Amino acid sequence: MVRNSLIFLLLGILVSGCGLFQQRPTNEKKGAQKKEKSEEADNWQQTIQPQKVTIKPGEATLLRVPGDFPSGGKVICGDREYMSFKRGNALFTFLSETYFSKLKPYTCVFKWQNKSIEVAQVEVLDKDFPSERLYVDKKRVFLNQKDAARARKESKLRMKAYNSSSERPLFFEPFELPIESKVTSIYGSKRVFNKKKQTQHLGTDYRAAVGVPIRSSNRGKVVLSREFFYTGNTVIIDHGLGIFTMYGHLSKRNVAEGEVVPRGAVIGLAGKSGRVTGPHLHWGVTVNGMAIEGDSLVESSQVLKEYRP
Repeated sequence: MVRNSLIFLLLGILVSGCGLFQQRPTNEKKGAQKKEKSEEADNWQQTIQPQKVTIKPGEATLLRVPGDFPSGGKVICGDREYMSFKRGNALFTFLSETYFSKLKPYTCVFKWQNKSIEVAQVEVLDKDFPSERLYVDKKRVFLNQKDAARARKESKLRMKAYNSSSERPLFFEPFELPIESKVTSIYGSKRVFNKKKQTQHLGTDYRAAVGVPIRSSNRGKVVLSREFFYTGNTVIIDHGLGIFTMYGHLSKRNVAEGEVVPRGAVIGLAGKSGRVTGPHLHWGVTVNGMAIEGDSLVESSQVLKEYRP
């Protein structure tokens, strides 16, 4: 009986072994699979449809390029690398143009492994900006040593946050305005404070009484929520891909650093903290390290409605 049991056990092992060997692909199949992957890698370039894009100083625009792009590639526009993402059968990249643009055209290319292909030709158009005069507390214009040191420290803190954006989008829908209200100072205004100090207003001011709810423009991670010298109670949200929105002069902050908030969340209440002439919301938008006009981000992102994941 023992001998018969051993024989049946050996037969079972042999049968199982044969089954395992039969499931392994042959060298011929492996070669065919490798060839198929190689052909796919070579063919992706044939699906690309380069785009023509226009942009103005201080604006952002969404570049959408149809095609079967491989994963892991890079988008290079001029001499800058831009973060990108795939959705559906297209590649998306948010381009931005500095307020101080020299109006030079440039091209965008997609690089993957040792291959490179042009995906866009970008033309930069001119744009005019208005001027305005403001009168505020002179201590907020001509800083003493203590306040100047504080302002420099806070500037470095914001720059550190802006240089650590998520490489993937943290949002799924188009951007929206943080409040529906009258614009009291547009982006790009050339400002003169107290008849002496000249600056540029690289954000948008909205009329808002103290206590009015302020909502997040899109889903993202709160990277800063604290009180600053110039912008008072401030919330800054990272949306990924180098896109940040900033909400300044708040009377109250409802979110903490590290918190992930959905689009439309009440992140704080309007106020008049920091350097202000009265209660309002200062909304700042930064894309790829450049302070841009928020409306351009809202408008260009609307196409994402058609490409929800």
